[in-house]
Amino acid sequence: MLIVALQMLLFDHMHIAVWGFPMVYVLFQLNLSPRLPRWAELLIGAGFGLVMDIWYSSLGIHMAACVAIAFVRPLLLGNMVQDVERIKENMCGATIGVAEYLKIAVILVIMHHFIVFALEAWNMSQWWVVLLQTLISSVMTIVVVIGYDRLRN
Repeated sequence: MLIVALQMLLFDHMHIAVWGFPMVYVLFQLNLSPRLPRWAELLIGAGFGLVMDIWYSSLGIHMAACVAIAFVRPLLLGNMVQDVERIKENMCGATIGVAEYLKIAVILVIMHHFIVFALEAWNMSQWWVVLLQTLISSVMTIVVVIGYDRLRN
């Protein structure tokens, strides 16, 4: 729950106008153990997204994005990591390889952010705003994710 506190107390105040907003709470889901049952990962994603929705008063936007990445993450791991069974603890660059971790993190962060901003906009009449917010926020989040992974190892 430290990541939730950091998101609420620190990263909420680090934004670039309305364009960039780091959502580093996805780091929690990125680093979950791949040995979790799929139902548990979906439940954790739903619960974590619900906590963020309560904080941001966003009516299920973060929950939808967190459940989506919880659904896609095992598929990415199965297709991108050679030996998922050997990972016993949390996932990180040291356990699966930095390149694979970075690929998975980039895909999941962009997917998460796009879902959040698209649902927040509710329509795609200003699709360029959604794409710009997704791009800038994803870069900010990925920088923090990579920094955390480097510090951890």
